[in-house]
Amino acid sequence: MVGITRTGAYFPRRRLDRALIGKAWGTRVPPGTRTVAGLDEDALTMATDAVLACLGDADPADPGQFDALYFASTSSPYNEKQVASVIATAADLPREAAVADLGGSVRAGLGALRAALDGVRAGSHRTALVVAADARRVEPESELEPLVGDGALAVAVGRDDVVAELVATASISEEFTYVFRTDEQRYLQVAEPRFGATYGYASDMGEAVALALRRAELPPARVSKLALAAPDARSAGDAARRAGCEPGFLVTGAYGEGADVLVFRATDRLPAARPRPVAERLARGLPLPSYARYLRAQAVLPGESIGEPVTSMVEWKELKQNVRLYGSRCEACGLVQYPQARVCLGCRSQDRMVDHKLAKRGTVFTFTIDNLAPVPEHPLPMAVVDLDGGGRLYLQVTDAADGDVKVGAPVELTFRRLHEVGGNRYYFWKARPVEVR
Repeated sequence: MVGITRTGAYFPRRRLDRALIGKAWGTRVPPGTRTVAGLDEDALTMATDAVLACLGDADPADPGQFDALYFASTSSPYNEKQVASVIATAADLPREAAVADLGGSVRAGLGALRAALDGVRAGSHRTALVVAADARRVEPESELEPLVGDGALAVAVGRDDVVAELVATASISEEFTYVFRTDEQRYLQVAEPRFGATYGYASDMGEAVALALRRAELPPARVSKLALAAPDARSAGDAARRAGCEPGFLVTGAYGEGADVLVFRATDRLPAARPRPVAERLARGLPLPSYARYLRAQAVLPGESIGEPVTSMVEWKELKQNVRLYGSRCEACGLVQYPQARVCLGCRSQDRMVDHKLAKRGTVFTFTIDNLAPVPEHPLPMAVVDLDGGGRLYLQVTDAADGDVKVGAPVELTFRRLHEVGGNRYYFWKARPVEVR
């Protein structure tokens, strides 16, 4: 049996009330909010958060068991630099893990999942991680602005402890210009939206779903959930009806110059492994106070970013410490410390230190609120964090509302963008209040 064994999702804590968009442009917009990546977030950081959530806290999976990681995004922070390698390193996967980036279409996420499933089924992978993340930029005042949100989803694929078994797959490939962005364009473009939704999306997605169900020998009436990526709810309903399914049931499908569909069968392990509801994950959002703050988060308005560049030599030398997040543990007295060192701060033993993988949860030992630091967003909380299992770090705090940062407060570590210097981006760990994923 091959299928999905674990899942993990991440949504940014910041929310934009769509009413602020309507007020800014004098247009009618749907009610509700949309997720917005913060100034220190992008597809790389959100993907890392989703992978860490997939690996789990209460029942953690050993990162060493995964021999592949696929990253899919249409909004990667790099056009030429492999992001999957960064995510695999931050998640402490083995150096021998096969990694790959996929992009160019929102179909890339399901394409990555299918590649991982095929790899496990063929025996080239034992287990694999797949993560899709996007923070797609849309033009201000465009029809997509209220609709496109930011987030990430990760799944683990394997043969053991499967919660959703792969039953069938289907693909439709067809050139059709609907949503696009050239290599010189910053924002998403939409070509003839009504025609694209009717003769592109609904047609191709409906055909792909019907083909997948035939291959699975599954009557449409027996589909319990139909999850379709769609430009809007009406288009998803049209595609479901063309496939013979009730629009109220949500097989998994992705669209873009054709469509991919995967059919899964839930196993008896699913109820115990079911993730937290999406509504719960979206709770405790931080509302953006203005449309201008949203534009700054989207880098439409310029933001100052100051910091020191890190040479490739230093980055390589401190990779295990700074990205994989390892400290040192003294064999003489057991003290765990960070950064890694040769001399123990407790008993002063020399060369008795061994590598110690740090936990990603802890509590605030002390903190300060900085309003003068040269960062794009104030105030900036800085905290000394005592990690579970040992180790103390001095970190920036992110995603915090007033009152969240206090002595003794539980926090977790998140991999975020630190600054941008000389055209390159630098990432490091930050602390955030627990339960904001």
